[in-house]
Amino acid sequence: MRLTELLRADRVLIPLEQRSLPDAIWALVERLAASGVVTDPEALRARIAEGRGEDLVVQSGRAYIAHYRTESAQDLGIAIGVAAEGIARDVDDGDARVEQCARLVIVLLAPPRMAGRYLQALGAFSRVLSRPVVVDHIVASRNASELLALHVLHEVELAPQLSVREIMTESPRSTRADTLLRDAARDMVRSGIGALPVIDAEGLLVGMLSERELMRHMLSLASINGSIPRPQSGVERARRTVRDVMTRQVLCVSPDQPLSEVASLMTNKDVDRVPVVQEGRLVGFLTRSDIVRKLIGS
Repeated sequence: MRLTELLRADRVLIPLEQRSLPDAIWALVERLAASGVVTDPEALRARIAEGRGEDLVVQSGRAYIAHYRTESAQDLGIAIGVAAEGIARDVDDGDARVEQCARLVIVLLAPPRMAGRYLQALGAFSRVLSRPVVVDHIVASRNASELLALHVLHEVELAPQLSVREIMTESPRSTRADTLLRDAARDMVRSGIGALPVIDAEGLLVGMLSERELMRHMLSLASINGSIPRPQSGVERARRTVRDVMTRQVLCVSPDQPLSEVASLMTNKDVDRVPVVQEGRLVGFLTRSDIVRKLIGS
């Protein structure tokens, strides 16, 4: 399928007259509502106002892509707006404020059941808009007909359905249940990772040690006010192993599962990372960051 098959003239707004990004996104949501894609647009207003980072792909100087998986959407819908002047927004970048500015705004909505097509469309837009020449052609369009007739858009095909295997980290860093907890924690800090799958001698997954379990463990060592450690000998603390702290209830996925299915599962379960197992053995690791990096082509 080509990207242009998902676009419609009545969902293109030229010129986009709104001067703030939330207002511009809302105007495009209203276009989608008018064409029957959105049944309850007001349900999206608060979410748009929040400006969550996970809802927006920004290609500074080129485009904003606002994307939402929502029960308010009946079907996959894409709306495109081109402003006469750049729409600016300030964001925090460490200790400084950075201004982002772009004339092109795209809104992509989809119901949860269409996670696969949603990811394919988002990935296609992210890839094609990374080319400045494509954006130049789009913002030069004087109306919807000109925009939809652009040859550079007709060339764009949706990527085939991806599987977990194509994105996961193979042979991930792991730990054993009998490893000293302090050693596993140091390994996580030095490696800059948020979790370690726990495996046995056969490579079977038996648990997970994450920052969450470490935090719970540290809180358990303190009193309610967090200032007075509970009585416990240094020897006892030093002997604690991963087995004492790890969680045994781990959400696992298969390497052959569709990425869209797993992305939806991770979102619904509110987890950032999942071990990938085959016949019970750890074969990979997948994080939300892995999925995002793949979508934007970095």
